[in-house]
Amino acid sequence: MKSLIRKGMFGLVLAIVFFVAQTGRVLAASGSSPVVISVLIRNNHFETAVVNVPRGVPILFRVTNQDNGMEEFESYDMAFEVLVHPHQTIEVPVSGLGAGVYEYFGDFHPRTAHGRIIVK
Repeated sequence: MKSLIRKGMFGLVLAIVFFVAQTGRVLAASGSSPVVISVLIRNNHFETAVVNVPRGVPILFRVTNQDNGMEEFESYDMAFEVLVHPHQTIEVPVSGLGAGVYEYFGDFHPRTAHGRIIVK
């Protein structure tokens, strides 16, 4: 009976070790360097194009406001809202995203200040 329990415990320990090893690989992959997306605010426009990003990779928005007025860098899709003062550069980190299209915009000038990323 004791040997059966030991064998069962051994199998359980192996399963746990395997699970931890796999989880560690996933965490290591998500700990990779972020994709940096530079967003330049000039004349109430975002000077960015559509950017493609791999699925699950962290993103770092680097936003530089060259205008004399403030802008609010915002995304409903990625759940952030940050003020960018005139002539200031900020960074907005975003965790790795699932596949899809994600929009961001300037809340003070949404018609002209907007962009998107496509995650594949």
